[in-house]
Amino acid sequence: MIHVALSADKAYTVPLALCLHSMVQTAAPGTEYHFHILDSGVDRALVERGHFKHLTWYNVEEELRGLPQSPRYPTSIYHRYLLPRIIPAEIDRIFYLDCDTQVLEDLSDLFYSDLKGHPMAAAPWEVLGHYRQEYGQYIRNFPSRFELPDDGTPYFYSSQLLMDLNAMRAMNATAGLIELTEKHTRALIWPDQDVLNAYFRGNILSLPLRYNVIPLFANQLENESAEAEEAFAHPAIIHFAATKPNILTGPRNEMETAFFLLWQQSPWKREIPYPLISLAYMPRPVARLLNTVFKALIPFPSLLHLLGKGLAAIRKLTRKEA
Repeated sequence: MIHVALSADKAYTVPLALCLHSMVQTAAPGTEYHFHILDSGVDRALVERGHFKHLTWYNVEEELRGLPQSPRYPTSIYHRYLLPRIIPAEIDRIFYLDCDTQVLEDLSDLFYSDLKGHPMAAAPWEVLGHYRQEYGQYIRNFPSRFELPDDGTPYFYSSQLLMDLNAMRAMNATAGLIELTEKHTRALIWPDQDVLNAYFRGNILSLPLRYNVIPLFANQLENESAEAEEAFAHPAIIHFAATKPNILTGPRNEMETAFFLLWQQSPWKREIPYPLISLAYMPRPVARLLNTVFKALIPFPSLLHLLGKGLAAIRKLTRKEA
């Protein structure tokens, strides 16, 4: 049995369901997944349209509310800290996965891979092309933010974590991660990710880049490593970091095309797959109305794309006037 954990709130109910669906769809014969869902407000009935065979819910909505949060980083980002504590003791290994991902192949080889004595494996932070200029500063100043030696230790994403739960339990990692978050509140840029990197610094095994392929970088491969080129040619997990598939634009690259196909052939094909960021900055009654309209228009993508262009023009005009 392959144990996989994910964390979501109500807004990410459909992405969660589609991520689970992608794993089931790509499982090899004989592979069985047990999904452990850290629930902070998920619409469970909506998820269970997928009739997932092994699914356990953990109500963590009231957990860790005292840790720093924002509209971009809700409390649910910290719930992965809880895994060593709340997953049953007889389970000694779990793969944590952000729900803004799509799995493209069976995860057995990854799940049973040798951790070589490390409590955790994760995908190394790899920002490609001109995005290095935008994001690189936060990696360069990470050691100083956490009062750590600048010794070249790699920095890792927290979106995919293969965890040795027994090793983490022996470290009392849940309490340690919470304490470190509270101690370094002002130092946080990517909150849970920064803390996990600081707490496990020098003790994280690198996963191949193909387990964290980010579509944002797909056109930034010139002069990049052979591993990066291979990862984008044959991704195992697509991570929609920074930019999410948007029904108002339709697919913007091959990876989003694969996602939209998964969505359109799923039990959630009449649900908006990802929250529309453009609505987050509108008055709530207007956002609710537009959300209802967009959902009704899902069978008519050309109309959705036309409305999307209209909204983009309005936002552009509003910014100019401001």
